Amino acid sequence: MFDVVNLVDDLTITGFDLNLDLGTFNVEIYSKTGSYLGFETDASAWSLIDSGSITSSGTDQASFFDVSDFLLNGFSSTSLYITLSDATDMNYLNGTNAGAVYVDNGDIQILEGVGVSYAFDRIFNPRVWSGNIYYESASSTPSVPSPAPLLLMDLGFLGVGLAKLKLKL
Repeated sequence: MFDVVNLVDDLTITGFDLNLDLGTFNVEIYSKTGSYLGFETDASAWSLIDSGSITSSGTDQASFFDVSDFLLNGFSSTSLYITLSDATDMNYLNGTNAGAVYVDNGDIQILEGVGVSYAFDRIFNPRVWSGNIYYESASSTPSVPSPAPLLLMDLGFLGVGLAKLKLKL
């Protein structure tokens, strides 16, 4: 569970790379306007964006989840809760300060968050989501996203992908 701050006009989220152990899992992605803080265990505050099955490439390997496109309003903060309904094999990094900016590419910031057991249960604080976010500018012509380069770290990867540009953070 983490906050994404959109620093520009509207963006459309088109997919995620997840860092999972080897296997097949059921993914659920929830969103909430504003920060997750104070709402970590309040399921009624969140909206299910998408769910589906994913076969993982293995730990520290990008496993793409093609989410139903959704909008991140411009110049705003949105919370995301990406969870597995059938396992605890979502990999993340230990954080230092929940709410601190972990990565910023000029379009969006990903803030340190918390680990939350399925569904909306135990909280592990602070944690850093380990993955990539693929997005397009709402004003650009849609195109097929090309994979963004991964920023490999000790325990995983984190970054953002842009449909027409490849960004490495």
